[in-house]
Amino acid sequence: MSSPIGHSLAGIIIADCRDRTLSSKKYGFLLLCAFIANAPDLDFIPGIIVGQPNLYHHGISHSLGAAVFFSVLLSVVAIRWSKSTFSRNFFFIFALYCSHLLLDLISCDGRPPFGIPLFWPFLNKYFMFPILPSFQHSPFTHAGIGEFIDGILTLHNVYVIGLEILLAVPIALACWLFSRLKPVRSQ
Repeated sequence: MSSPIGHSLAGIIIADCRDRTLSSKKYGFLLLCAFIANAPDLDFIPGIIVGQPNLYHHGISHSLGAAVFFSVLLSVVAIRWSKSTFSRNFFFIFALYCSHLLLDLISCDGRPPFGIPLFWPFLNKYFMFPILPSFQHSPFTHAGIGEFIDGILTLHNVYVIGLEILLAVPIALACWLFSRLKPVRSQ
């Protein structure tokens, strides 16, 4: 899996690709996009409540089924505050959520079950195509909160975050430059 920083950077890149007129006044929008890109990891919360943060991690929240459900739910809510249509909101939120799934899919997973249940609820099989190193926390599903935190505070994770930044910055710059070369359409 990627780090929260990697997921946030992916969300910000997607936000910038959607809205080429982003300005410093839209930091709240960027934070919301980063939050949505990290939303599948909200599955840590029930585990934290029971004292085992990994217990529910990489479960159904890391699936396309959950992505559709979350995107529909948030799109219905967004209609009240957004000038965009339901379908435009849906596909944007879906892209943000799926950026998380893609990054976790191509990262090594060192804890069983390995990978993510990408096609849940239609298929209960876990998938992983390890290309990138994984941001690690405890390798044990039943690790306590102390073990979980100790697993995060490692040099390996600093390396992973550095690699994510190194990979994301050129992509972000390319998107920014490309979007500034084309004329902005009025919405």
